[in-house]
Amino acid sequence: MVLPQKTVSAPGKVLLTGGYLVLDRDYTGLVFGLDARIHVHVKPLSTSSGVTLSEIIVKSPQFVAATWDYGYRLAECDGGFEVTQLRA
Repeated sequence: MVLPQKTVSAPGKVLLTGGYLVLDRDYTGLVFGLDARIHVHVKPLSTSSGVTLSEIIVKSPQFVAATWDYGYRLAECDGGFEVTQLRA
């Protein structure tokens, strides 16, 4: 089964006060929206037969020409995900 590529974007925010207390209805928080955004693009990565591995590429305009590449796959025994840095 080939998974489709997906791209999403979400606005940034700053949590000024509140933290995890806002999960309780007795407390409130103060959040400001920003015009900064996070953009995420997810696509399958080609691997050897029988191996399923997906790539996470992290890029930020705050760092000139900086890219971090990671691969992730479902952990076989314990569940969850295993993450590996692909290129340093």
